[in-house]
Amino acid sequence: MASWRDYFQLMKVRIAGLLLLVALAGYIATSGTAIDWARLGWLVVAGFLASTGSSVVNSYVDRDIDPLMDRTRHRALPMGRIHPPAKVLGFGATLIAAGLVVAWLLDNPLTAGFIALGVATYLGVYTVGLKRRNESNIVIGGFAGSCPALAGSAAAAGVVSLPALLIALLVFLWTPGHFWALAYRQKEDYRRAGLPMLSATRSEKTAVRAIAFSSILVAVVAVGFALTPAFGVAYLVVALVTAAGLVYVTWRFTAAPGPDTAWAGYKYSSMYLGILLVGVIVDALLRTRP
Repeated sequence: MASWRDYFQLMKVRIAGLLLLVALAGYIATSGTAIDWARLGWLVVAGFLASTGSSVVNSYVDRDIDPLMDRTRHRALPMGRIHPPAKVLGFGATLIAAGLVVAWLLDNPLTAGFIALGVATYLGVYTVGLKRRNESNIVIGGFAGSCPALAGSAAAAGVVSLPALLIALLVFLWTPGHFWALAYRQKEDYRRAGLPMLSATRSEKTAVRAIAFSSILVAVVAVGFALTPAFGVAYLVVALVTAAGLVYVTWRFTAAPGPDTAWAGYKYSSMYLGILLVGVIVDALLRTRP
């Protein structure tokens, strides 16, 4: 018998939280201190519903391979706690639809459009189209994580601002290395499931180089954003400090590749993006204060 905890687990609220931070950064970087709290609140509600709904539907689509992976085999569907599985599909679809309606009616159609683009990229392009077929899956599918920044800008001003575009680019570049590090640690899981994630399909040397290149590229590009008019000194300080940490964990991984150093890099990478996004928000508020 399924409990509410089983459905809640499928929503992957922690992932939704990071995506909402991306949306918040896109909003504040566009609006500065001129915040419409109602629009921002509805953006958060819509984003939460759509992102958690997407995670739920993803679990439904992957119900045949989740039992093969140690990381996912204890979830509600592989354990048979929710039956029939169609209940999960209905729950996820309802959350997504509710999020799009909220965004369309209470923010604006452009905001809803970018949220829908994120959902379509994640579920259509990544989950159904590429995840099981091509090792470029997370590179292309990672664009889904960029869409909240664009939705945030649309909610703030009805357009896409330069800062929001740069945030979207940052998330797009950050995604591959972050998930390749996880896949490196769990590569036997991915091999059992037949998923062509780069860390599981290429040699260790190639995988390590790809993760290192991706991580260093993100650090360099993020610092380089400070040279644009989109961000200021506060952002530069945060970008430099967090980049130093990213370079350090990447160096540790390349010096001694293994599950532990890959996991350390993966965990720091999450913190890196979160702290950098907070830096974007603080920088925007400081630069636009009266």
